[in-house]
Amino acid sequence: MHQQHPSLYQQVGNLPDESQRKRRIRFHQGWWRTFVLTEAAGAHPLRAGETVCNVLDGGEISKKNLFGPGTVAAVEATLAARSKASGGLIDQRRLFNNLLSSQPLVFNFFGPLQQDLALATRVVQALFPGVDEVTAILFEYAPDSWIDNSAFDVALEITSQGRSGLLGLECKFTEPFSPTEYNTEDYRKLATACEAFTVPYEACIKPEFNQLFRNQLIAEHQVREKKKYAFRMTGLFCEPGDDSAIATGKAFRAMLRDGDSSFHVVTYTAFIEALQRLELTWEQREWSMMLWARYCALGLSAGAYGER
Repeated sequence: MHQQHPSLYQQVGNLPDESQRKRRIRFHQGWWRTFVLTEAAGAHPLRAGETVCNVLDGGEISKKNLFGPGTVAAVEATLAARSKASGGLIDQRRLFNNLLSSQPLVFNFFGPLQQDLALATRVVQALFPGVDEVTAILFEYAPDSWIDNSAFDVALEITSQGRSGLLGLECKFTEPFSPTEYNTEDYRKLATACEAFTVPYEACIKPEFNQLFRNQLIAEHQVREKKKYAFRMTGLFCEPGDDSAIATGKAFRAMLRDGDSSFHVVTYTAFIEALQRLELTWEQREWSMMLWARYCALGLSAGAYGER
């Protein structure tokens, strides 16, 4: 008797009901888990007894959610340096097991750069005009004892014309900007004192801008402290098909007095293109291709997705 095998689509695993864009990207991550990592689907984080296609089990041990030269070392160094007063939170379960999370994405893109600052400098110079050197890369960065739980997903210490600066990025994958409106007197005081915005405070705290606004306050505060940084640059790092995030980033840039030069919207494809134009080792070039395949090349899983 002929045995009926599950389709490629079925082998990828369970998909929740959600927007078409997020569902397609989640499927691609499930495809990656199934056919590249050859791992079974892990437990659904919210529904006991269920699995979901974009989750691994045991990623803390296998480290299969991470790739690239030096990425695991960057993760281990970051986790070892964490303390209650060291900025934003890192959810290790999501970091090691959730392929759809932006936390492993940030390390997969920027972990190898943290371990090779000369390469980081060349990549950043191609994306952020005026940067002379990258001197350090920090993950989930916020000042000690900051006024809230906001943090840059990744922050780069940079130099330009002999001055030290901070380049902070908010990184997005499929998660939207938080719909919550945050409004405190601390925010108002900082926003007023820094004189960075061309719009009223009330416009800055609208839900669509709240994450970018609160991150911007971190950068403005660090420059005003005059202890380490003489200037700041900020930006949004996002998936190239996320039209909503890109539009939000461009709108926020227009709210800054010097936004045209200080705030940049960078897509994954722009990063990969800048990286691939450089003279790289084969290991680095393979990493660049893995970034493309996992985070941009939805066509690789299109055949399986079409079987639904």
